[in-house]
Amino acid sequence: MNASLDTDVVIHLYLSGKQGLIFKFFDELYMHNYLYEKELKRKSPQVFEKLTSDVEEGRIKIVTNKDLINMGIKSLFEEYKRDYEYLFDSGELYAVALARTMGLFAFVSDDTKEFGPHETLVKELIEDVIPFAFYELLFLRYLSSEISVKQMHQEFEEVTSKSMNKHPMNFRRRMLMVARRFSYRNGTERDYNWICEYCDKHKTNYKAKMRGLKEYLSQIG
Repeated sequence: MNASLDTDVVIHLYLSGKQGLIFKFFDELYMHNYLYEKELKRKSPQVFEKLTSDVEEGRIKIVTNKDLINMGIKSLFEEYKRDYEYLFDSGELYAVALARTMGLFAFVSDDTKEFGPHETLVKELIEDVIPFAFYELLFLRYLSSEISVKQMHQEFEEVTSKSMNKHPMNFRRRMLMVARRFSYRNGTERDYNWICEYCDKHKTNYKAKMRGLKEYLSQIG
């Protein structure tokens, strides 16, 4: 699956050395030039340099307005920007509009504030794009049995401690949100069906994994 990248998740993963998460789960990664030049370069020159290396190696594609014109979709991109401008700030706006315009399956962002882009896409207020935060990618690794629940917690803390000193995320709270999002009772039909397909592909017993997660969360609570 292909994805549009937001600035925050790139900074968090590259600062913590966990950028392999996005390369593992997505076939093609795109970032609009506005986020690359105007946001990332200003917010984290260190990450900008590291990501530029991956861009030069072809692992991430930077999309310019000229590219959109050449693809014949610039007017559609501008239309989506107008439609969503009341919902998001500039960076998020470009990232979500790019995903919709290019028909990208996923939007990767750690902007999980209330009414932010992640929540908006989880609630399917904007269709055809599924959001993932870094901790949801860790959750997918847990489901596929690449890592244990304890290792998932450790990797979560590595990301937050190295990239979120001012406002670190809480593991237990985030995992409860993930459990709720991908549940039959509380999640959307889209998300529940997607996670079931993912588990089928990896021969995962989803109920057993969720029991293990809930037992662990009760121990650390």
